[in-house]
Amino acid sequence: MNRKECLKIMVRCVAFVVVFSMLFGNATDLLMRHDDESNEIHAFYSEPEDTIDVLYVGSSPLLRGVSPMVMWQEHGFTGYVRASALQAPSVSYGLLAESLKYQNPELVVLLCDNIFSDYDYAEREGDLRRGLDGMKMSKYKLDIIKEVTAADESQSMLSYAFPLMRYHDRWKEINLAEDKPEPLLEHSFKKGNVYLREIEPQTYPENFMEPTGETASFDESAKGYIEKSIALCKEKNIPVLLLHLPKMSWTYAQSEALEGFAAAQGVTYLDLDRAEYREQLGLDPQVDYYDQGHMNLTGTIKLSRWLGAWLDAQYNLPDHRTDAEISAEWNADFKEYAEKTGLQE
Repeated sequence: MNRKECLKIMVRCVAFVVVFSMLFGNATDLLMRHDDESNEIHAFYSEPEDTIDVLYVGSSPLLRGVSPMVMWQEHGFTGYVRASALQAPSVSYGLLAESLKYQNPELVVLLCDNIFSDYDYAEREGDLRRGLDGMKMSKYKLDIIKEVTAADESQSMLSYAFPLMRYHDRWKEINLAEDKPEPLLEHSFKKGNVYLREIEPQTYPENFMEPTGETASFDESAKGYIEKSIALCKEKNIPVLLLHLPKMSWTYAQSEALEGFAAAQGVTYLDLDRAEYREQLGLDPQVDYYDQGHMNLTGTIKLSRWLGAWLDAQYNLPDHRTDAEISAEWNADFKEYAEKTGLQE
């Protein structure tokens, strides 16, 4: 075989790989479920390095309840929420560790309600994928996939590495003639927040957050991941806030246990279901909730205004509103956020 023939074969091979990759990628974008969580988690990568002041990691109360854009408007510090519904502690740790490769925040906020839960990977595949599908492949994502597939043989490593292998049969659910490939979100004006507009009037349970003498115990696996998260932040000299957001299924025993855990770890704990903070927040359960565990948009704005002021006072966060480079993007994103939510600029 002469040199010219070898070159032709190489060109054909390269062309095949390129065309196959394009087709495979388009098929994945067409068939993969793109929910809000995975889109917002993926959009994090577009944030310029070392421009995020506060990183929020955890489950859906963060996703729904904390708006970095509201805090930007009032205080000028930046933030990003990397949250997903019923986020597994292993996913929280992986997202945190990965995020700290891109950003060096002034503060990490962890929502740790899942410290009490025995996370069943087999039953929670959908929730796992909401968190993992938006992540780029990395050591951290691979470690989570290994743990998941070791615990549940019905899930494969390849299906997480190449989502098309999991979603290939979705062609039955879509209109192949009209639906277009939809890649994961590249940039988010919401900075990880996925607000809910609906209002579902709620009522606090009888004797809510009153001491009962009961105790609450941690899941050891979940506790281990949260300890690793805190240790990682300490290693990088980043303060940690363990945060609990309003949730009507919460108990005083859980709050007390998490407060003790935070003290043992040497980090700050803030529980917004404690009576003193509920009074300061001024949330109206008839107006500000989507359901018993999540704020709606009005509750999110109210909570974020209060929390932004508290964070700014406690941690003396920077105000970038006079920084031309950072403020140009954040002001543009805030303008879109304000238009979409009706928030006054």
